Amino acid sequence: MHCVMSQLMFMSKETLRRKCQASFGISPSAHIQEVRLQLAKLLLEQNKMNESEVAYAVGFDSLSYFSKAFKKYYEITPSVLNH
Repeated sequence: MHCVMSQLMFMSKETLRRKCQASFGISPSAHIQEVRLQLAKLLLEQNKMNESEVAYAVGFDSLSYFSKAFKKYYEITPSVLNH
């Protein structure tokens, strides 16, 4: 994903990695995942979609990986927000 991102920003992958590391303290892939998880949290709080719909809507291919990443980032499971 960050390969496409670097092309869109007209910079090399290494330059994008360095700038992302300097700005956010994380890799481009980790930043993309954080943004996806933040959007997922907003969608779950709206209670309009179930957990699997949210996972796929924000770009996760695996519901189990989404749940694991969400719990690691927020220290709660996605099902807590999706009641």
